[in-house]
Amino acid sequence: MRFARCRRSGRRPARASIRASGCRLWAVARAGAAIVAIASCKAKHPAYEDAAPPKPSDAAAPWPELAGFPRVQPVRVVPLPVQVKTPRFDVGGPVVVGDVAVVSSSQFGFLAIDYHRGQLAWSKPAGLHVAPPLSRGSDVVLIGDCITPPDVPDGERLLGCLRVVTPTGADQGYVAIHGRDLEAFATAAGPQATWSSGDRTVTWRRGDQAVAIDVVTGVATPAPAADPPLVIHYKDRTWQIARTEDGEIAATEKGKPAWSTRRPYTALIGAVHLPDQVPTVRVARAGAFAGHPEVMIFDLDATGSMNGSVALPVPGIQLWSHAIDSVGDTALAIRLDASLERDFIVGYAANALIMWVYELPHQPRADPVGLAIAPDAVIAFHDGDTLTILPELSAPPTAPGAVRVPSENATP
Repeated sequence: MRFARCRRSGRRPARASIRASGCRLWAVARAGAAIVAIASCKAKHPAYEDAAPPKPSDAAAPWPELAGFPRVQPVRVVPLPVQVKTPRFDVGGPVVVGDVAVVSSSQFGFLAIDYHRGQLAWSKPAGLHVAPPLSRGSDVVLIGDCITPPDVPDGERLLGCLRVVTPTGADQGYVAIHGRDLEAFATAAGPQATWSSGDRTVTWRRGDQAVAIDVVTGVATPAPAADPPLVIHYKDRTWQIARTEDGEIAATEKGKPAWSTRRPYTALIGAVHLPDQVPTVRVARAGAFAGHPEVMIFDLDATGSMNGSVALPVPGIQLWSHAIDSVGDTALAIRLDASLERDFIVGYAANALIMWVYELPHQPRADPVGLAIAPDAVIAFHDGDTLTILPELSAPPTAPGAVRVPSENATP
């Protein structure tokens, strides 16, 4: 499928070509909707006995907007122990390391759940404010308020404490996060994120401020708050791909502009690697068609060519969160409508085939839904107190471009 969406340095395709390609793209996407829906497979795993049974009304009648999509029931639903009298300021995660999914909340600190058995593997305390847990190699980095604030050098600001833990819960290190010129970060508010930014540093972002933290000493310094670029390698070439402030997707190669899109996108999701194909960049856009809100994912050629594809859209007014694995299997958390009570998760295989949708409990929901993809499951952390384990996303072996993540591969 031809997809006119990029411009190379110094060359621009004609506007007529762009419009024609765009019309063909949308027409083909909707004409193939029935085919994709039929091809999507049902859940591969039956629900375990300890899975929370669906409400009779939910089981009998799906939400009308999702009636044409394949539905699944959870493999397992794990209620988490929370301190209900403690305010829920922050929630984060999950991240998957080995057999455990790690989540954070002001109401319990950090919990690691064996998602195969639905059992608590270990827990770590924290204060009233916590950051999202971070998978770093084979360990997990946990950042939150210190239980007992330590002393820091004169003139420095204490931001919290950082703990490094193995998948089995053994502590590898515990340091105070401190440094100079950190007042802007200390008073910042807004969504949080953490990512690895060096051999011994991690970046912690809060709102529009960020700091880089040395995981050995705990020394923090101001850092750029922009998301780290997506790095894609193909043969002897490497691209760094980022979403600009205007929402466009831009790639650089060897420090020079390589290509960029002409249209904005809601989110840069990650890379897709299918057998015998060039890698693609998976992006999402929330918009409307014929007056109906929808969310679509697009796969853009990472090399900058005009080839690309678009998946079957799903209804929804907002993309809450997303996760992608090392191959390209993708999960999206979608807000269906303005009632603020109907949210669902949709799972795409790496080849952009919709595998299933799962309706979250019908209730008011203030906190975004956290997602992670393990080799054999999709894990959702929602409502601050529930971990829901959903079926895997691998497409049927006969589906075009089907690929399976090796079980030994760690989830990014």
